[in-house]
Amino acid sequence: MMSTTHEDNTTSDDPFYILNNGTRVPVLAFGLYKIPGTNEGEEIISSAIKSGYRHFDTASLYQNEQILGNAIRKSGIARDRFFVSSKVWNDAQKEGRSAVRDSVEKSLKLLGFVWLDLVYIHWPVPECYIETYKELQALHSEGKIRGIALSNFGIEEYQNLLRSKEMTILPTCNQIEVSPFMYRPGIIDYFEKQNIVVAASKALHRAVGMDEGAVASISRKHLVTPAQIMVRWALQKRLIVVVKTSQVQRMKENRSVLHFALSDEEMQALETLTSPEDIADRAALEIKRRNGA
Repeated sequence: MMSTTHEDNTTSDDPFYILNNGTRVPVLAFGLYKIPGTNEGEEIISSAIKSGYRHFDTASLYQNEQILGNAIRKSGIARDRFFVSSKVWNDAQKEGRSAVRDSVEKSLKLLGFVWLDLVYIHWPVPECYIETYKELQALHSEGKIRGIALSNFGIEEYQNLLRSKEMTILPTCNQIEVSPFMYRPGIIDYFEKQNIVVAASKALHRAVGMDEGAVASISRKHLVTPAQIMVRWALQKRLIVVVKTSQVQRMKENRSVLHFALSDEEMQALETLTSPEDIADRAALEIKRRNGA
């Protein structure tokens, strides 16, 4: 049975950015990576909606688009109150433009949506991502997607896209791993200068030492959790922050980061937590994924 749409007043004060296509995007996104495509997964998403999240980040690879659509419909909140993004995986890129189209249309069907707010190229697969981008532009012109975005793109890949002369629509975002433990100011600054917002995936990842050291000491000072310090740091870097948890209390905590601010000294202390080994590990992973592994 169809749920009755009701007024949604929970996000009236939620912070947002305005993307280069004029779209308002909530700065806090609930990520669905490893959320199971089951009733349990749907309950997690429903809890996130009840906790106030309206920006959801999924992907064809995650296999949970259907339960996201179900949870949104069952919430009774109008579709246009949500910002939903998905991603095209590497296999579709390798198969060509028709497979890219099929991937997006399958995502729409599973979600039960007429349009997607944003579609990312999940990884810049060599010799494929320019054609993928062209097909996303075609889908954009048909109104099936309202924004095009990049994921895990480096400066070189984006410059290749620019040099191709095929890009007629500016990407709105580039989603990359960013946290105090994986801070790469060069790539962030570059895309900001291109008027492309950086979205921080794995904003709470690599935080094995979060309960000790700088993060812990700063969290004690502000009487918040270490995770809240990580989220607040990313927000003060003017990033979209993708967070994920299955625990309702943590869903709420990750959103409760607007009542305090980090000082310049605290921000700088957190920036020093990235190690050369972490940067090297990430670079190796990116090479592997870009080659389709």
